[in-house]
Amino acid sequence: MAKPPLSHYSPKFANKAWADSQGYTSYFYCSYTDEVKKSPKGWKQWGRKLGLYSWSVEKSLGQELETLAAPIYEKIVSYGELSESDRIIWAQFILSQLVRTPTHMKYESKARELFRITEEPKHCRVGCKDCLDLNFVANRDWCLLLAHEDDFFVRSDNPILQTGFIELPETCLFYPLTPKLCFVACSMADSWNAFDNKTNETCGYQLDKGGAHMLNFYIARSAGESLIISPKDDGVIAERMYGDILGLYPQPPFSLHVLDDDPKYAFESIRKIMSQTDGFEYPNWQLDELVPFYQRKRSAGAA
Repeated sequence: MAKPPLSHYSPKFANKAWADSQGYTSYFYCSYTDEVKKSPKGWKQWGRKLGLYSWSVEKSLGQELETLAAPIYEKIVSYGELSESDRIIWAQFILSQLVRTPTHMKYESKARELFRITEEPKHCRVGCKDCLDLNFVANRDWCLLLAHEDDFFVRSDNPILQTGFIELPETCLFYPLTPKLCFVACSMADSWNAFDNKTNETCGYQLDKGGAHMLNFYIARSAGESLIISPKDDGVIAERMYGDILGLYPQPPFSLHVLDDDPKYAFESIRKIMSQTDGFEYPNWQLDELVPFYQRKRSAGAA
């Protein structure tokens, strides 16, 4: 039997910005001591798990998605102009990042068990350029958040912080690109139509001091078991925050539920899947400081 792949659920090209010549610092939950600890990690040694998916999926993620997304990532972090095709590929990458993590796959497995689902989706991790769901990301306004010179962003093992179902206009998605830069697919007006919207030009905003730490709070809280921080940014503040809140409320797997006419029912269904999986009664999902998050030219932002 072939050895299972060392599956990269957070690709190396998108993680290396957090590493110095030695690597990252990782905060992680230790199941043996029931504590959050930290340790150095080589820059290729985080964001992977043995046998998370098959060799065919691992190869498809690299060949069909990451080789296309990596140069777009470089465009974004260098403030380059994106084509319509770039936006579609980046939307595909963002949605793929949501469904390829150990956290999502754990909840997905439980949902399949609860609802006795046996059919395998055709594009479960890689996605495809023709998926209509891409419109819910590609046709939002996008912005970039620049951390204050004294602040920084972290990255968790649930790299995307998604505030709600992508079908809902008020939902937004945060994806730290580097310790200084965070991508946002913004909330939209109630009248937004994901299939015919003409987006505004991507804007960049300088956050006030402390603004990045507010995001880091939710990023760390929605982790599965670990996050990475640039070694130069590590210190007492990080130890206190991440030691207390790491993984307290993992990123909800919103894509497991088809949104119907009552979002409250859909949110409750996701909460129940998480609670039954983890053996913990999660409260309602609330991100009051982050929802909604608009481009400022449309409405006041939350940052």
